[in-house]
Amino acid sequence: MLPKLSRRAWNNVLIFAVLLLMFLLYGTPQRLADLKHRNTSLLGEQQLLSIEFASVRISRSPQGWQLAPARPDLQPLVDRTLAIWQQQLLAGGERSVSPLPEPLTQAQLVLAGQGEPIIWELSLSEQQFYLSPSHRRLYYPISAAEAELLFPAEFR
Repeated sequence: MLPKLSRRAWNNVLIFAVLLLMFLLYGTPQRLADLKHRNTSLLGEQQLLSIEFASVRISRSPQGWQLAPARPDLQPLVDRTLAIWQQQLLAGGERSVSPLPEPLTQAQLVLAGQGEPIIWELSLSEQQFYLSPSHRRLYYPISAAEAELLFPAEFR
């Protein structure tokens, strides 16, 4: 049975219930989305098989990673680039960018267990670099140093 409360007390209960409901409906999903996108991995849990840039391709072979066209002098750069792609986290979540930037370059990644390659595009808008998957218009801000590590100028 409900306790005996005055009309004013019931009004206060109703106000607090509405405020609590508003908090749950509006605050919680936003916080969950923020947590989900705070540190997004480029590759997820999948294993990288190859990366193709504008003029070169790095692919896994039984002997290790190989660069095509072959350039043994670039092996340290290849190793560093692979490590960055495999470890890079997209901190801060995606942003909306207006106007939409044109891609500067792209990398096509083939992952184990996926039929279609994933294409990541590098864009520049108002002195800020953005990394975005080509199939979705999500823009992750990255620094110029990260952009140079992910898309080394020596490969172009």
